[in-house]
Amino acid sequence: MLNSSVIKMDVLSDLQQFDVFSCLTAKKLQTYLPNFYFRSYKKNQCLFMQGDPRDKIFFLLDGYIMYERGSQEGNMLYLDFIKKNQMFPYGGIFQDKVYQDTAIAVTDVHLYFIQTYVLEEMLKTNPRQLLYIIHKLSDILNLHQKRVQRILIPNAQERVLHTIQFLMEDLGVKDGKEIVIPCPLTAIHISKLSGTTRETVSLLINQLKRERIISVTSKKIRIHHPDYFKEI
Repeated sequence: MLNSSVIKMDVLSDLQQFDVFSCLTAKKLQTYLPNFYFRSYKKNQCLFMQGDPRDKIFFLLDGYIMYERGSQEGNMLYLDFIKKNQMFPYGGIFQDKVYQDTAIAVTDVHLYFIQTYVLEEMLKTNPRQLLYIIHKLSDILNLHQKRVQRILIPNAQERVLHTIQFLMEDLGVKDGKEIVIPCPLTAIHISKLSGTTRETVSLLINQLKRERIISVTSKKIRIHHPDYFKEI
């Protein structure tokens, strides 16, 4: 059995992977370790529902999380993905009392969480850390403004292409001259992101496969010619 000091070092090492803690010394971060809790979730498990009390902030060690937001009528309003080494949710910090989205594990995931009020108190006493959060929120806002601009394009096929480009830039991992999107994506996911039908997505994906622009294995997209999407 591992002793407590070894366990603390493992947790400390895990948390130091997150940029939000990069401005804290190891000694300072150690004082907060008792407030962090480790959890594992299986694929398709729900972490929290839209409207639940916003009482936890999460730190994803591996795997992928999907955000969904729906209207009262049941229509999908928003869809997004979170990758490893990211804190979530950023939106609503110091303000929201409930979660604005539903978070679902797309794959098996491992993560830490901390009570929201504890993290917010930490941020209040660490100006550099708070400044990082402000910059991060600004980056997220800019990213989603670009995403909205792309989705407003009238041509449905162009919207799908821009959505693949967005996913490539946000989730893609370089593999030589190619880029792999390791997050398993379905035609339904891409159709919701692009505001098109599943049929439109499937037709275009099949065309890109025939042209050897991309290939798909186990719902993971490999982009053989990344410049094709950058030139759109």
